[in-house]
Parts: sequence; C-alpha cells; structure tokens
Amino acid sequence: MPLLRKVTRAVNLTVRSTEDRSTDDWTLPVGGRGDCEDYALQKMKDLIDAGFPANRLALSVVIGPHDENHVVLIARMDDGDYVLDNLNNGVKPWRATPYTFLATQDFRARSTWRVTLAGPRANEFS
Repeated sequence: MPLLRKVTRAVNLTVRSTEDRSTDDWTLPVGGRGDCEDYALQKMKDLIDAGFPANRLALSVVIGPHDENHVVLIARMDDGDYVLDNLNNGVKPWRATPYTFLATQDFRARSTWRVTLAGPRANEFS
C-alpha cells in the first residue's frame, strides 16, 4: 500500500491535466501533460517498474463525478481492489469511491475487457 500511495502522489504531482479529446490517445503523458487514462498508464508503468506484479493491475472505465467517462487504475491487493485516481491522491477500495464501474481490463490479459457494472449507478445500465 505505501508504494501505491507513493506512485499515485508522484504521478498526480508531476503530470499536468489536459484533454486529448480530438485524438483520445491512450498513451503515457507527453511533455508532462495527459488526461485520465494517461495518468493511469503512467501509474501502471511506474508500479511495474518498481516491482509491483503486472497481473495485479488493470485499467477501468468509470462514470466520473460529473457524469463523464473517466479512467482509473485498479490495483488488486490480497484484501481487495483499490483505485488509483488522478482526481485525488488517496488510494481507496473501489467500493469507497463515488464511481460506477463500467468495464475493466482482465488482470491477466489486458487486451480483454470485461463489463463490470458495479457501483452506485450500475442498475441504470443493466
């Protein structure tokens, strides 16, 4: 957990938020700037580089605080799944966030996504 918090704070402090809606590229931040998925990808890279198991990390698409799509990083720990977010420096259990989870990468095969539908607004989509 200390590593998750350290990486979350470091990335949130060093990357400046910007929108790439015209291209919506999912890349590492470019020139120190990125949007939510870029933050999540940078956190994933930094955690893997620090020795965190890659098969315990996955991206998740959620409905954000202003009803927009948002991407967060999920870290699977022995006691549950935790959210690393660019909107705050906390690392929280997914159930302690205000998000509705729509789809999440498979932890072992990141090219595969699974419908999640969990959280406060999940019943609106079922």
